[in-house]
Amino acid sequence: MPRYYCHIQQGEKLIQDPNGVELPSLDAARMEAFDGIRDILAAGIRRGDDDALDDVLIITDETGRELMTIPFTEALPPRLRRP
Repeated sequence: MPRYYCHIQQGEKLIQDPNGVELPSLDAARMEAFDGIRDILAAGIRRGDDDALDDVLIITDETGRELMTIPFTEALPPRLRRP
C-alpha cells in the first residue's frame, strides 16, 4: 500500500509530515487530508483564530513528488468559503 505525506504550507513556512500514512489510493489520501484540515480549522475557530484559512496542504508520495495541493478553504462548505 502506498504511503502519502501531508505537509502544511503556512506562507513561507513548510511543516513537514515525517511519518506519512499508508492508504489505498490518492483519493483516500485526499479524504484523510480534508478530515485533518477540518480538525485544524475547528481548533483555530475554538481559539478565535482564522489564520489557517490561508494555509495549503500538500500531499506527496514516498519520493517527495507532489501529487496534490489543497487550499484549506476547499475543506469548508461552499457557503463558508472566502470570495
